[in-house]
Amino acid sequence: MARRAENTHRKIFVGSFDGRDWRLLSDRLRSAGYDVTHATSIDSFVGEAATSETDLIIIDRSSSQVAEAHLEDRLDQNPATKKLPVLVLCALDEGPTANIDSPYGLIDYLPRPFSVSEFVSRVKAVLRVMYCENGGSPRQMRDPVTRLYNRLYFDERLETELDRARRYGRELAVALMDIDSLEEINRNFDHKTGDAVLRSLADILLSGTRLSDVMSRFGGDEFALILPETRASDAGILVERLRTTFADRTLARSGGEVRATVTCGIASYPDHAGDAETLVRMADSALCRGRAEGRNRSVIAFSDTCEAAWGGLNTGPTILLVEGNDYSRSVASVVLRANGYEVIEASDAASALSLAKSSHPDLVLMDVYLNGLDGLEITRRLVSMTETHDIPILALTSSDMPSELEKLVAAGCRGYITKPIDTNSLAAQIEPFLT
Repeated sequence: MARRAENTHRKIFVGSFDGRDWRLLSDRLRSAGYDVTHATSIDSFVGEAATSETDLIIIDRSSSQVAEAHLEDRLDQNPATKKLPVLVLCALDEGPTANIDSPYGLIDYLPRPFSVSEFVSRVKAVLRVMYCENGGSPRQMRDPVTRLYNRLYFDERLETELDRARRYGRELAVALMDIDSLEEINRNFDHKTGDAVLRSLADILLSGTRLSDVMSRFGGDEFALILPETRASDAGILVERLRTTFADRTLARSGGEVRATVTCGIASYPDHAGDAETLVRMADSALCRGRAEGRNRSVIAFSDTCEAAWGGLNTGPTILLVEGNDYSRSVASVVLRANGYEVIEASDAASALSLAKSSHPDLVLMDVYLNGLDGLEITRRLVSMTETHDIPILALTSSDMPSELEKLVAAGCRGYITKPIDTNSLAAQIEPFLT
C-alpha cells in the first residue's frame, strides 16, 4: 500500500525582534504548509500569543532584550499559553538538548548556528510530539533526549500493530537504524554534541514519516520504526530517504562541523516473520549485514524463498545497476534486493565496464546519462565484447520520444525503463528479460 505523509497546516507564532534571517525562515515554514504570524513587540508578545490560537510559539533569543524579558516565564504565568509548546532559538551554550520535564508543557531548544532544513525539521518534530501527547500518549513513555518513544513502548505497540495486521490481513514493516559513529563523535567532541546528533536523527524521523508510524529510541545509538500497512519494498524506499537526509545533515559546533551516517535493517510481516520477536530479529540480521557490507546503507532481510540465513549467498539472478544518481541507485537497489535479486551497483562508466566483465550479470540496467561516458557508448562496448555481448541491457531513460528510443535500439539495448523509476512495477518490468 502506498505511503503518504500528513501535512498538518498548523499555526506558528514567532517572537523575533531584530529581523535576523526571519524572512527566509518564515517563507520556508509557509512553504511547508504552516500559518506564520509575528509578534509586534516584546511588551505585547504574551498577549498576542494568547489570542492568536497558535499551535507553536517560537522565541528567538538572539537579542539581549528578548533574553532579558524572560518570555518563557511570562508564557507560563498566562493560563492561555501555559500548555503551548515553545521552541527557543538560542546560543550554542544556552539551554539543554532536551527538557521534557519543563513547566512550560513542551519546551525545546535549537542552538545557533543551524541550517534552514534543520530548523524546519525541528518545528515539525515538536508539533508531532505535542500532537501525540494531546492524543493521550504518556510522556513517561518517551526517551528524554530524543523525545521519541522508548523501548518499552515500542515492544508494547509492536504487539498491538501485529495483532491488527493479522486481523485485517495487512502488512507491517519494522526498521532498525544504527548511528555509525556516535562513540567517535562523543570522543572527539562531547556527549552534548552526541545528544545533538541523536536529536537531529529524531527530528528527521518525526518530520519525515506518517503520524501512524511509530518512532522509538531502541537503546544507545539504535532507533526502531514500526510502519503499519507497509510492505518491505516501500519501507526500504522510506528508510533510504531518511538515511540520505541524515547523511546530508551537517551540525555546526564549536569544535567544527559534525556529520554522521546510519545503517538500516528492514523486515516485514508476513514475508519475513509472523511474530514480534522474530520480526525484530530479522530486521537486526539485515542491519548486521549492512554493517558487514560497509555501513551507511539500507538492507532488507532475506525472505524464506530467497535465503535461509543472512550470511549465505543470494540465489536469485544478478543485476548490474548502473545509475549516476546516488539516491535513485540506492532506492532501486533496495527494491530489487527485496524482490530476491542480487544487485551489483556502479555509478560511472569505468566501474560499469569492469563489473560487467568480471561478474557477468544476468541483466544490466543502464543509465543513459552518466558522467564521463555516455551510457549508450557503454552499451555499445558491452555488446561488441565477446564476454559480455549476450547480457541483456535495459536503458534507464527520462525520454520516451521515438527518436531517442531508436538510439537505444541502435546501441544494443533490448528495452527501456522510464525515469523516475516506478518502484512498484520495477520487478515486473525486468522479469521478461530474465527468462
